[in-house]
Amino acid sequence: MFDMKLPLLLLLMMVLPVVGLSAKKRDTLATEKHYSKHQLAEDVKYLVATVADVHPDMYHSISKASYSRLIDSVLAGLHDGMTAKEAWPIMARLIGALNEGHSVFNYPESLVGELKAGGNLLFPVLIREFNGSEFIVRLDASAGDKLKPGDAIISINGITTEKLMGKLGGYAGGLPQYKALDICRNLIVYLHLYGVNGPWHIRYLRNNQVDSAVVNPVSWADFRSNIAARAKDLPKIKPIADHQFDFLNTDKAYLALNTLTAEPAVFKRFLDSCFTSIKNKQAKVLIIDLRKNGGGNSALAEMLLGYITDRPFRMTGGVKWKVSQEYKDQLNEKLKGEGPQTMAYYFNAINGTTISNSGDKPARPIFNDLLFKGNVLVLIGPHTFSSANMLANTIQDYKLATLVGEPSGEPANDYGELIFLKLPNTGFTFTTSTKQFIRANGNTNDQHPVMPDFMVKDNPLTPADEVLDFALAK
Repeated sequence: MFDMKLPLLLLLMMVLPVVGLSAKKRDTLATEKHYSKHQLAEDVKYLVATVADVHPDMYHSISKASYSRLIDSVLAGLHDGMTAKEAWPIMARLIGALNEGHSVFNYPESLVGELKAGGNLLFPVLIREFNGSEFIVRLDASAGDKLKPGDAIISINGITTEKLMGKLGGYAGGLPQYKALDICRNLIVYLHLYGVNGPWHIRYLRNNQVDSAVVNPVSWADFRSNIAARAKDLPKIKPIADHQFDFLNTDKAYLALNTLTAEPAVFKRFLDSCFTSIKNKQAKVLIIDLRKNGGGNSALAEMLLGYITDRPFRMTGGVKWKVSQEYKDQLNEKLKGEGPQTMAYYFNAINGTTISNSGDKPARPIFNDLLFKGNVLVLIGPHTFSSANMLANTIQDYKLATLVGEPSGEPANDYGELIFLKLPNTGFTFTTSTKQFIRANGNTNDQHPVMPDFMVKDNPLTPADEVLDFALAK
């Protein structure tokens, strides 16, 4: 059986994910730029106007009146002489209010350099998960090593973990489980940006007993060395491959798809190889693992379904695509100046209009001699996102397999087709959506994530994989 836990080194890389970790050390205090209120206000104006131009429905989760009040609140919080670090938490709320996992206000470019070169600044505790009321500790990289794996943090500097989650989660949208994952991976950054500074007074729960500890900040060098020294005490984790296939016993095959980003021809050869082995060994059960799949090309998802079903289905109930000059410019650059020829239907459409369709009718996949006719179980969780979420939704809506695990990371009715934008004065970058994707069954009113048929939660503090074990026992 495979160890399905997230690698510690990957977890560490995710702590500071948005800008490159190779940023040069610098004297951030000497070089940090300050902005006038007028410059910041102009960036706010640009952000709001651009999102309105490119997004198919920016008010799907917040009313126009409420968003207008948010703009006023953001502008009131800006003043002359602000640094990027000071302005970011205030302005990020404008993207967070869109409440989409794909709409993200990226960290200031100078942030990683500041954290790496700024001496003892880092919150030294790696968080495994948020359990609904506490942060669960994965590793304490402080000099004192006071917190142990599995400790449940109740509060930091007098702020309860639940309140802290609400405060830190205001910068981005998405479902609660998606926000929780993001905050746990990036707690070092968020505490720094929101001014929750060390030493950190922590109340925690261990073996049903409440205790407290003071955790001091550490430098980047000490943070890395302490993690390396203490990692040996954690469950060993294998690196995550893009795709993984094996037989877990004589009649049960396991296929882990951790991305949908391969070239279609390469992906088809991989699937042909897997399903040829399944056919030759006469497997009766196939477990497909999408728990770590953040998406990619939905055409690969549709290709996979042709190996596990011959029933009619469709991947989407339609789309709504906002036409804008901003996205035309981005598309044309991506298509090396061939946009008007390659995608005439979009480039010829009038800016400000929306291209809509109700999707294709459900259709049977083409004949596949490698079609698997046994029992198929698909594992999903909060990391199942984007095109992988679309795949899981199609399976759910057309009952093509049995879903096991936790709810997916975003609603089945979701937004995507990202545009990458940059504010003119601060240089803050952000992404937002240009398309709305309607779930496979066409129900636009359902705002839930993809729900499993069997709800099973993995315990991150054990070496076992409870979700996979459940599927194997089915």
